[in-house]
Formats: sequence, structure tokens, C-alpha cells
Amino acid sequence: MSLSLIKETVQQAALAITAAIELETEIVDQNLQIIGGTGRYFEKIGQYEENGQLNSDLVYATCLRNGVEYVNFHPYQDPNYDAKENEMAEVCCPIKIENNTIGLIGLIAFNEPQRQLLMKKIAEFSKFLRSMAELIAGKYIAEVNNLRLKDTISALLPAGEETSFSSIIGESAEMSNLKKRSIQISQSDSTVLITGESGTGKDLFARAIHKESPRKNNSFININCAAIPEMLLESELFGYEKGAFTGAESTGKLGKFRLADGGTLFLDEIGDMPLHLQAKLLTALQNRQIDPIGSTKPVDINVRVIAATNKNLEAMISQKQFREDLYFRLNVIPLHIPPLRDRLEDIALLLDHFIEKFAKKLNKPVCCFDQNAKALLLAYNWPGNVREVENVVEYAVNMSTTNTIGPLDLPDRLRGFEKLQNAGSTGSLKSRLSFAEKQIILSCLDEHGWSLTGKRKAAKALEISESTLYRRLRVLHLL
Repeated sequence: MSLSLIKETVQQAALAITAAIELETEIVDQNLQIIGGTGRYFEKIGQYEENGQLNSDLVYATCLRNGVEYVNFHPYQDPNYDAKENEMAEVCCPIKIENNTIGLIGLIAFNEPQRQLLMKKIAEFSKFLRSMAELIAGKYIAEVNNLRLKDTISALLPAGEETSFSSIIGESAEMSNLKKRSIQISQSDSTVLITGESGTGKDLFARAIHKESPRKNNSFININCAAIPEMLLESELFGYEKGAFTGAESTGKLGKFRLADGGTLFLDEIGDMPLHLQAKLLTALQNRQIDPIGSTKPVDINVRVIAATNKNLEAMISQKQFREDLYFRLNVIPLHIPPLRDRLEDIALLLDHFIEKFAKKLNKPVCCFDQNAKALLLAYNWPGNVREVENVVEYAVNMSTTNTIGPLDLPDRLRGFEKLQNAGSTGSLKSRLSFAEKQIILSCLDEHGWSLTGKRKAAKALEISESTLYRRLRVLHLL
């Protein structure tokens, strides 16, 4: 790698030097290639000084080998100076990382007043060039470290993170149509918004779209907007520059956008993103640029964004909790994953898939469910969707002492559901009231979700306290 890795920074440094000293500047890398320049050197960016002869006795090649500063007020008298275009004086400052010279800054005078200025202020100019060389070296180190981090992250991603559409379980008409549509849109770079209840597999579809896309050989970066504290979310998404704030890493930090450059960024739980960050995300999507914290210049990005949420964003817009303009920017291609209760034919497939998975993982000779257990599982409404099916089957395989899973191997809430089924139409007034109460609570939790937030909303809808809701769930064997 060379200074071309940070060519924008190098060119900005060249412009800053010329603006401060009023002399033309060129910056070359360790191969003598001009990476940045002003005046006549701007037109030469990409060309090579001294014909790229690194082993010659010419000034730049010698400076690269020796790593020492060079000052000459009479270059035309020096046989080792490749003087061109009436160059009358030059200061050459090495750009070093420890003992390695990775480039040079050249400051050139082309007339007598400039030469006199250089001679008069050589001490000040030399000190300034050394500071700029340190700045360039620091930026180069940060970028190299960030690239290494990016490679490390990609290498550490487990193989299981790669999900194809064929590995998503479901053969119902709804799922078949959804897969076909997802395969079609995977070839696009347009933004996708995946909606659906918690546990339906929104992240699996996001990964499958990436794996099927032309970006499949680049990174898939996932960030859960609800799992990161609001004060840290901005730096996680957009990154920050060296010294951007107290406690910042000394080399700065790449954000998830830059880690996903060339690939896909999956913004899970987008409905939980704070409003002030929604505005910054909108700008990034519109301009295809991000502004790292502490940076004075935007950074171009080439990222496909897939967002997901289990919330009703349109309702949040009406409540001023989500930006309407961001919603339309995200909702270019909408995908809705139906809950498991709307595709009942997929339940049996999921049960068989997970029992095989966990029997192998836990090294247990479990092969199937008995008739009563399977009937109970097929009748259950699965408020937690596919994630709940997976958890229930893993629990049952752990609890089973034979090769067949029975009702007693299932979690308590499933056995409570079995009792609920049998108590609805007969029995005492007490049992019938208990049945009705369970139905009401189940219906409310299905509507609002079984998460902590969902239970809080359900308690509010039922006009009871959260503690009362939890107590009733325990009494009714639903928790």
C-alpha cells in the first residue's frame, strides 16, 4: 500500500501547504509517484518523479533511502538534482513511520523572490513541513489499521452467517411468493424495508438478499439500532476522526457504513433510531456520503441499505416519532414477512427442521414428536413466530429422555395452552372465566408482542399494571 490509499488527504495537505507558504508543493510516495500537488504539479499527479528510479543518486531517491531532510538554494549547481522548469530552490521533507520513509513533501521556488522567502524562513517552513508530514503519516496509519480491521471482521464472520433463500424454511404460498420477489430484487441496489413481527426472520431475508446480489463477495454488516445506546449509535454508524471527542480512539474509528463499503448494511430495528440520527441517515442515503464525527469533509460510500422493523412506521410518522421523508427513502422496495399463524402449513416443516438441527447439535437420539405433542404444537398460535419455534424445540430436545418428544417435554406455557384448549367450553364458572381471561391476554399480547415493550403496551391496553400482567401470566401458566 502507498500514500494513494489516502490520496484525498494528501492533496488537501498539498493545498494547505501552498496556502500557508505560497510556494508550489508536490507530495510523492515511496515509489516516487506524485500523489498530490499544486500549481504545475497538480497536472502531474499520477506521474513519476526522477522516472521512478529508486536506486539512482538523484535527490528524491536519495532522500527516500536516507530518510533525511534536504535543502538546496542552488539546485542548478547540484549534479544530482534533476532540475527542470527553472526550479531555483527546494526543501524536501520525508514522511516517515518509525524508521520507514513512505513518501516526501517537496516545496519548490521558481523565481528569485520565492527563493529569498525560502532562505529567510527556512526554519519556520521546515518545522511546518515536518508537522504536515506527521499529519499525513498519522492518517495513513489510521487508514491501514481500519482496512486491517475490516479484513479481520470479514474473516471472523462465521460461516453460518451466510444465508441463502434455499435455507429459509417455508413452502406456503406466502413464503414462496416472498422468496421469488426477494430473489428478483436482490439484483438491484435499491433500498429495501423489511417489516414483520418479531421472530419472523427479517434478518435471514436481509442476508439472503445480500448473498444473492452482485455484492455477495463484499461485507454484510449488521447493526441493531435498538441494542446500542443513543449516545454511541452515531459513532457506530458513521465513525469518527482522531481526537473527535474525549475518550475517542487515538487512530479514529470506521463506522458501519465504511465497513460495509461495496457491500450491504443491514439496519435492524430501524424504528428505534433517534430522530436526530434519522436526519443524518436521510442525508447519507440521499447524497451517498457520510460525515464522520469530527471530520471536515464528507466521505463517499457505496453501500446498499436494507432496513427492518417490527413497528408500524406509518403510525409512528403520525405521532411525530419517525421522519416521513426517511420512511419514503427506505421504503423503495417493501417486503412484509407474514407471521407464522398466517402460514400454518410451514409449522410442521419448521418443527422437523429444528428437531433435526438440535438432535445433532446436542448429540441426542431424538427423532420426532409423538402424536399428542405434535397436535399441540400445530394448534399453538406461536406469538414469537419462528424464533419461538426454535426455542421450544431446543428446550424439548434438552428435556427428552427418549427418542420421541411428548407433551411433558414441552415448556410450561405450551402445557398451559393445552389446558386452555380443554377448558373453554365446559366446566365451572371459574374455569370458564379463566379461559376467557387467557384468551383476552393472549389476544392482546399477540397484537402488541411478547417482548418487554410489548408486555408494557399490553398492560396499558388492558388497563392493568405491568406487575399485575406478569402475575396473571404466571397464574394462568402463560409465562
